[in-house]
Amino acid sequence: MNKAELIEAVADKLEVSKAEAGRTVETVIGTIIEGTVNDGEATIPGLGKLKVVDTAARSGVSKIGGVEKAWTKDAGHTIKLRLSTAGKKLV
Repeated sequence: MNKAELIEAVADKLEVSKAEAGRTVETVIGTIIEGTVNDGEATIPGLGKLKVVDTAARSGVSKIGGVEKAWTKDAGHTIKLRLSTAGKKLV
């Protein structure tokens, strides 16, 4: 399901316009991400836990067209989802 399909499904279930459903979806997603970033984690009941994790610096070599090119990627942060037991049962 992509964002447009999610907005359409919310609009149908709540019997509101797609514009209003879009604002609702944006607000919910933004609030979850903001909480995750500010607190380091956020729990979504019935789905799982979002957590900010550190990523290590990496380097490597790619071979494009027979030419080797070295690359590096700095250390950073990402958000990971750990499914709850209820969330795992949905899959």
